[in-house]
Amino acid sequence: MSTPSNENMNSSITPAAVFRVLWEGKWILLGCALCVGAAVAFWSTRLPKIYSSTATIEYDPTPMQPLGSTVQDVANPINDYWSAREFFATQNEIIASRAVARKVVDRLGLHEDPDYLGVPVEGFEARDPGDIALRLAAVISVEPVENTRLVNITVTDRSPERAKTLADTVAQVYLEKTIEDRLSSTVAALDWLGNQLEDLRRELDESELALHSFKETHNILSVSMEERQNHVASEIETFGRALTEARTRRINVAAHVQRLRNAVGDDPLQASGSVFDERSELASLRETLRERRTARRQLATRSGGLGPRHPEVRALDAEIAALEAQLSEEVDSIVRNAERDLMEVRSVEGGLRAALNEANEAGLELGLREIEFQRLNRERENKAKLYELVLERATETDLTRMLRTTHVRIVDEGLVADYPIRPNNTLNTIAGTFGGGVLGLLILGLLWLSDRKIRDIAAVERVGLTVLGAIPKVAEGEDGPREVPKKGRSPLPGPSALFVHKKPMSTPSEAVRNLRTNIMFMSVGAEGSNRVYVVTSANPQEGKTTIASNLAASIALSGKSVLLIDTDLRRPRVHMYFGKKRNIGVSNVVAGESTLAEVAQPTFSENLSIVASGPIPPNPAELLHTAAFAAFVKEARETYDVVILDSPPLGAVTDAAIISTLADGAIVVVRVNKASRDGVRSTVRRLQSVNANLLGAVVNGVDSSAGGYSGYYGTDGRYYSEYQSDLDEDDFADEEAAQ
Repeated sequence: MSTPSNENMNSSITPAAVFRVLWEGKWILLGCALCVGAAVAFWSTRLPKIYSSTATIEYDPTPMQPLGSTVQDVANPINDYWSAREFFATQNEIIASRAVARKVVDRLGLHEDPDYLGVPVEGFEARDPGDIALRLAAVISVEPVENTRLVNITVTDRSPERAKTLADTVAQVYLEKTIEDRLSSTVAALDWLGNQLEDLRRELDESELALHSFKETHNILSVSMEERQNHVASEIETFGRALTEARTRRINVAAHVQRLRNAVGDDPLQASGSVFDERSELASLRETLRERRTARRQLATRSGGLGPRHPEVRALDAEIAALEAQLSEEVDSIVRNAERDLMEVRSVEGGLRAALNEANEAGLELGLREIEFQRLNRERENKAKLYELVLERATETDLTRMLRTTHVRIVDEGLVADYPIRPNNTLNTIAGTFGGGVLGLLILGLLWLSDRKIRDIAAVERVGLTVLGAIPKVAEGEDGPREVPKKGRSPLPGPSALFVHKKPMSTPSEAVRNLRTNIMFMSVGAEGSNRVYVVTSANPQEGKTTIASNLAASIALSGKSVLLIDTDLRRPRVHMYFGKKRNIGVSNVVAGESTLAEVAQPTFSENLSIVASGPIPPNPAELLHTAAFAAFVKEARETYDVVILDSPPLGAVTDAAIISTLADGAIVVVRVNKASRDGVRSTVRRLQSVNANLLGAVVNGVDSSAGGYSGYYGTDGRYYSEYQSDLDEDDFADEEAAQ
């Protein structure tokens, strides 16, 4: 089932659609272009003539330097490429500024010139120069010449001679202004440098006095700071080395004292030999003691052994005791001497450490003094350098003040113009004509965007409907004579409207056969062989009855039995196409007065029958809702291969929605340039609301010359048209007899 799209049906812009819109609106385009062009041409001839004159100046980044390149101009703003570009761009704006224009007004007295102001002389009063300067600045244009340092100053005016005077005066006033600005900048810089010079001289004197006072306070006048630093550094190095030696000696003496102390309480023979070997007398006493103890042991181990009371043993014991006492006394004496040496070494070490600390403190204090000295000395040097720099700059600025040079010079003066630059009547006319054409295009575009009609097949597809076929527009007289309608109604179709029967080789007939083929292919694989189709449209006069009648005739010619039922119980017309009466039909069957066999009327084809509407009932919608009508459709389905129901337009009544619930498929007829996209969308929504099987749309009244139609049947139509010329009426009769 197809689903409508919300996309604007006219949103797709194709070359064919654009060409169609332009061709249909060609008179609007032409009229707008001619009217606007003529109006602009008339307006252009009424405008006052404007003349222009151009003076040329040159920017010189390196002006004359009489004092040489070493003396820099304090007012020179050009230092490098980028600053030069920025400076010159600024100067271009200054040339066209109100300040320059005001000087020109004052010099030429333009505010007192009635001819320049374009007012009568009688009763003229001088104007405000500021207002006239604004007016003059508006007609000054500055154009740099590309890849050069030249600048064109152009001024426009109603008088060619005055335009030249204005251009030359603007250039001269700007030149003088640059000199004045340069001199004023130089004088201002000189005053500032003078004030700075006095302040720097005072600050330099103060820094020199502060440095002298510091030297005097810390006695730096006789001995330099560097010599003092060297002396202190030498002391620190000497004391450090002596302290290291004293610490080493103290460690050695302390170790010696410790060994002696350990030897005091020990057996002299068990003590370390180094303690007694330092003195020969101690070593001799120790050796004698060892001999006496050896002799004592020998007496104790002699055969028989001598007791401790033996005179010889007692003598040896007494000698050994005396030797031990003497040896102990000597060791004590050595320990006392060593301890005195240790105390002396410690005292020396302490004195050296105190001297080193004092030297370090002196070095730190001297370092702080040096920092302060360097700060004061640096301030003095900086003040001196800055004072010298400002003094030199002030001298150079005083010299440049006497120079009257600038970075601008006049190259060419303006010329008196022979022809006006405005208005350009030819160009204005062309532009007006073009603008009128654009206006016409805008009008056509607005008309196109506001158009709600469906104009081509693509618009139907953008709604979301599947296009089952496209029926071309039938030429006048092609469908044969029509019955004369009643007053105020549309023409009534006659039997000749069945072009499938009357002109089977025509382009519309071939289009209907293609429609038949598409519908039959959509029926392949569906349950049951019988199919019931309802044909409807959004609005009346879209050709749904014509499509339904010719489709039924085409299907019948293919060999299937077809029943065409006119279910439009409000404005029935099927009987007119076949030249039948409608006095009996659907309403009779539903009312129970007749049967299907009684109301079915034969036609030109034995396979095609029609059922007219019958008498028009007062309640068509209620009649179609009855079970009798459903039974009638069911009987028709079982009797015929294909049943086609011609229903009323859905945009007017809901009959088609009721009928579609009994059909296998619904076909919507959309007539181009007649149906609106809103109406088609509404029809689709109504069919979907009753769950109808919406097969697609048949586009009626397509222009065969349009690009969208050529993609469907354009070639086949030409083929069958050519083929038809080779056949005569007898051939058609034979073909119909064969079918």
